[in-house]
Amino acid sequence: LQEKSEIKQKNNKAWFFFMVMYLVVDFVRIQDILPIIGVIRPGLIIVVILSFFVLKKGSFYLNINQIKIICLFLILLGIHVPFAENNWFAYKTTESFCLYIPFILSIIACLNTVESLKKMINIWILMMVYISLFSIANLGKGSGGYFADENDLSLFLNLMLPFCYFLLISEKGGKKKLLYGAALIIGLIAEVKSFSRGGFVGLTVICFVIWWFSPRKMLSAMLVLLMMVFVIILGGETYMEEMKTISAISEDTAQMRFEMWKAAWNMFLDNPFGVGGNNFQVRFEEYQSAYFPRGMWGMVCHSIWFTLISELGIPGIIVYFLLLYYNIKDLWFLKRIEPGDNPDLKYIHYLTLSFIAGLAGFFSTGTFLSVLYYPYYWYFTAFIIATIKVVQDVLEAGDEKESVPTSNRVRRFPGRIS
Repeated sequence: LQEKSEIKQKNNKAWFFFMVMYLVVDFVRIQDILPIIGVIRPGLIIVVILSFFVLKKGSFYLNINQIKIICLFLILLGIHVPFAENNWFAYKTTESFCLYIPFILSIIACLNTVESLKKMINIWILMMVYISLFSIANLGKGSGGYFADENDLSLFLNLMLPFCYFLLISEKGGKKKLLYGAALIIGLIAEVKSFSRGGFVGLTVICFVIWWFSPRKMLSAMLVLLMMVFVIILGGETYMEEMKTISAISEDTAQMRFEMWKAAWNMFLDNPFGVGGNNFQVRFEEYQSAYFPRGMWGMVCHSIWFTLISELGIPGIIVYFLLLYYNIKDLWFLKRIEPGDNPDLKYIHYLTLSFIAGLAGFFSTGTFLSVLYYPYYWYFTAFIIATIKVVQDVLEAGDEKESVPTSNRVRRFPGRIS
């Protein structure tokens, strides 16, 4: 038994290592720094290795609602491939989404303790610091891939900044506080340098959510105000003048988005089951208004919601909002848990608030960006599932110490994971 336990621990360490390497390739993009690495296609190799670990464990978590829905989303993308006008675009969208699955399942399987959750969240924060520093050094541009555009960069920052904030105020150790505080400041600097108006909208939403869910309203109001003052001073007059144009509906980029959204709506009305993954840009010239020059093939929708309705139609709307419903339900359950003096549950509590604020920032920023198929939301769905599983173990361990009857344990934990 001891030998089996040691083998299992070694496998988990190796699994965790390759999860980190996946992020290094996909987000840090080490192959851009060292092009010779890109020749061997490290991303594909690591996906194969993660798939091997998943298959070896034999746990696909199809009993979990969110996993069922993610599989339905993948099937829906695949169904569109033969019917889309541009089959290649639809196929590549399906293929890319399929490659997310091994990492999603790895998060759920491998992050099975509070300590492993902490390690992975800290790695994400360190990764955000690197991406932020890279963008600061490159006039707001990210490190390529998902971060080549400054708006996409701000989307990622808005997802991660709440983790820096809540872990900063919850952490007692000096070194950890320094890490989260520095990450928060660096992330805010990168946010300003991006000059993204959608990013500023998302940051404003995050600040409100942080204040709303913080137990100490006065303190959180002061800290949030301090953050916003820091952003305003750092950005200066040029930044604030740019942000003021958010409300200018007649401004060129705002008007362009409205015209794209009209086209997406009309496309949805004509194709209620959707036109297929990444096929809005193919069909756009059929629905474009006189605002655009003729033949605007290749224009994306610039909205997560209008991309959803035009490309995946009514089935996609149902599947996507079902996933959102179950994520909110799980987060609400986690938030209602009283942490008491349990340090693990306290960490989970602040992690839950980070998820809530981060997803609020993601969706508010994503309203103006074509990021339906970006991996962030799908990965963080897996983090929510993993957190639920860890909480179940923590609560059950606590009940055993207190000799609480099994019937009481069932009532305390409603059985989200069977």
